[in-house]
Amino acid sequence: MRKVLTHNNFLIERDLSEKVDELIMSELLSEYYSLNESTALDTLKNVISKGLLGPFSRITVIDTIRKGNLDAQKEIIKRDYDLDDEILKIKMKIDKITPSPSSNSQISSLHSQAESKRKEYASFVKMKKEQMEKGMRLLEKTIGKNERRREYYEAGFLDDKYELAKYEYELAKLKTKDKKKLEKLQDKLDNAAEKVKDFTNEAPKKVEVREISVKDLGDIAYLKKKIGSKDVETVRLLKSKTADRVDELKKEMLDPLRKMEKFLETSPTWEQIKKSAVVGLGINELKKRANELDSLRNLQRIYMDLLADKEKAKKDLNQESSLTDLMSKINAAILDGNDSKSGITQEVVDLSTKTELKKVKELITKLS
Repeated sequence: MRKVLTHNNFLIERDLSEKVDELIMSELLSEYYSLNESTALDTLKNVISKGLLGPFSRITVIDTIRKGNLDAQKEIIKRDYDLDDEILKIKMKIDKITPSPSSNSQISSLHSQAESKRKEYASFVKMKKEQMEKGMRLLEKTIGKNERRREYYEAGFLDDKYELAKYEYELAKLKTKDKKKLEKLQDKLDNAAEKVKDFTNEAPKKVEVREISVKDLGDIAYLKKKIGSKDVETVRLLKSKTADRVDELKKEMLDPLRKMEKFLETSPTWEQIKKSAVVGLGINELKKRANELDSLRNLQRIYMDLLADKEKAKKDLNQESSLTDLMSKINAAILDGNDSKSGITQEVVDLSTKTELKKVKELITKLS
């Protein structure tokens, strides 16, 4: 995939390539690479020495952080697949053991190995996320309020999303035969490619993703104000940000559900279920997110329908009756999401009333 916007598109303005002050560079050394101290200095020197605009240019720092974050995400994906392989091998070993009093310690040891590997993976992911978060904080300082530098970063970021989607898809083809999973990853790859194409064909408007916070996505007043600008790009950004948040919520809900699944597979009594912290805390976590998930999924469908035909979308946004109808749909979508008698929210309420393994598994399937 060729670069969406090459360096040359941005070198016209001097402030894009302005040299980085010593404070940012010292923080780049002390913070961003602090989790990989053994190779930090050599890596940084190597990247900078090959920088297009010479040492310590701002775009060199942007590129360095982008590459570091992309590599970190690739490592997390690979570790995730490797973990699945290791856990599967352990399960196969357990299945081969004939249950008996003498084999209990062997089975227990294998379970401990599996748990140890899960904890090791969780620690690794936490470390990498901390590294990426530090990188993004430095990135914001490097970009500052300069719109051209931000455009430069966002152009590269689209390339990174495409490369990451392609990497995961190619890895999955080697690791799994699950057709549904491969189809999802193919869709993710196609979506990333489409965003690159859109960015190439249509100059980005001055409505930036960073201006839209998570709490704004379900705020009726905020959405009416934003969509009232009658800008198709605004709707596209809302759709993208909403899709990202929906994915986050699903992941956040799957974690307590899987813990509940593991607990319920031990066939506990009803009294044990009622007293279980895993179930109690899990239900609370699900309730916190269910309404938001339902609302945002409803909004997703509205944005997708509106953007299905870009020319028609432009007309609808500039036509008073169509715009009024759109606002009514948005209002209804959020209200429906807050209704405990529909969507994922209803299933969470039912689960809290009667906590069963079957219901947990069904909910996991729907959120996966």
